[in-house]
Amino acid sequence: MILKTLTIQPDTALQLCTVCITGNNGGKIALAIIVFGLILLGIGNWAYKKYILNKKEFSQEK
Repeated sequence: MILKTLTIQPDTALQLCTVCITGNNGGKIALAIIVFGLILLGIGNWAYKKYILNKKEFSQEK
C-alpha cells in the first residue's frame, strides 16, 4: 500500500462557520429553534393550567 502524505500549508487558513461545518443552512437551524421554543411554551402552558391554577382554586376555597 502506498500512503499519501498530507502537506500542511500554514499560509492557507481554513475558516468555516458552524453552519458550513454541520451542513445545515441557517433556515433549518432557525426553524428548529422556533419549533423547540413553541414546544417549550406549550409544555409550560399545560403545566401552568394543570398545576398552578388548581392550587389557586384550592387556596380560595379554604
